[in-house]
Amino acid sequence: MPRFPISTDQINSNEAIVRGNDYKHIVKVLRLKPGDDITLFDTDSMEYYGKISEINKKEIVIEITESKIVNTESPIEITLLQGLPKADKMDYIIEKATELGVHRIVPVITERSQIRDRDRKKRWDRIALEASKQCGRTKPAIIENTLDFNDAIKLYNTSELAIILQVNSEVSAKNYIKNSLQAPSNIVLFVGPEGGFTDNEVLLGKEMGFISLGLGPRVLRTETASLSVLSVLQFHYGDL
Repeated sequence: MPRFPISTDQINSNEAIVRGNDYKHIVKVLRLKPGDDITLFDTDSMEYYGKISEINKKEIVIEITESKIVNTESPIEITLLQGLPKADKMDYIIEKATELGVHRIVPVITERSQIRDRDRKKRWDRIALEASKQCGRTKPAIIENTLDFNDAIKLYNTSELAIILQVNSEVSAKNYIKNSLQAPSNIVLFVGPEGGFTDNEVLLGKEMGFISLGLGPRVLRTETASLSVLSVLQFHYGDL
């Protein structure tokens, strides 16, 4: 059943009104008609189930037949600091990280970032929202403004567990997590762009309280590294 976000001011008693881009998607793309089932959700973790009762020129009227609180958010709050990668890799990372339950994503410009575009937040917000519609979340991942490395490392160093990935690190993420007695509810993961972090960046990360961890004998692409570690963290500490 298709899912669409809605704000509480669009709901009046047992009736909801959908307008704008979602109206176009429902009518022009999905070609839904009166009588078709639809699900709505808001950021207060409420889902509303109903049927389309009217389709007008600019709005859709939905009769709500049932509503309930849903809990699809991860029990751990993960912040992904992602060194900006090339091409559309950031789009992919945001989509999949949202599916994996990440709470916050912070694009970061590092020394080896070849892309330094700071003006893509609206696009990334939309990708996170679309991913949340697909995966059943009611709260899309928060996409923060793009930061420089030095600002990011200082702003996000107060979590219970802060990890910075380093190629050929002496400690592997697998062994650290396996042998750790921690049960953190707040985690920061910092992943570099293509080429990883420079030695100076890793050193600064350690000085600011980050733990340097590696990912075994193979060198992973940045998007593979991010999603691999997020999956491991959610499996070990979260709800996968």
